[in-house]
Amino acid sequence: MENPYKRRKDPELVRQTILNAAVEIGATDWHHVTFQSIAEKTGISKGGIIHHFKNKEELLDCIMKQSLIELTHWIIEEKKLAGIENGSMAYLQVILKRNSDAHYKSTMRVIMQAILVNEKYVLLWEEWFAEHIIHGSRIEQSVNSLILNLVTDGLWYADNLGRNQINTHQREQIAETLTIFAKTAKN
Repeated sequence: MENPYKRRKDPELVRQTILNAAVEIGATDWHHVTFQSIAEKTGISKGGIIHHFKNKEELLDCIMKQSLIELTHWIIEEKKLAGIENGSMAYLQVILKRNSDAHYKSTMRVIMQAILVNEKYVLLWEEWFAEHIIHGSRIEQSVNSLILNLVTDGLWYADNLGRNQINTHQREQIAETLTIFAKTAKN
């Protein structure tokens, strides 16, 4: 007879549960992400968490990579949805449109905090940005594309820092203005 108290092992589900809890906790302050706080949130023992992630840095590495994969999917989705090829414009649209999505907000806050915590994540972000947004280096960007990316970065920072008091109508106006502007910008 099977032991009714024995939990089923599903390592991917456990791993994803740990990651989701860490993102949720880390969205407010990465320093509050501890194996103890994750254990309290998920009911997974600290030993179980350590089984999947040997330390906090490994956990952050995984979260950062997973978050960039999600952002890539959102960029690709926006390109298809809006019928645009310009990575900079897709980046802007994602930033403007997904601002009310709680999962998006948590993911973006964790990316920002990771960038602020460790230089290696700055380099990872720059590498991702070069590949998925500008398809090269910032030096190779047109001035118009650079302006578009800097404005989008500013919106992204303001949203993540909770300093952005831009209403829906203003976001739509920004999108319209920058869409016109972007027609002259190259990736």
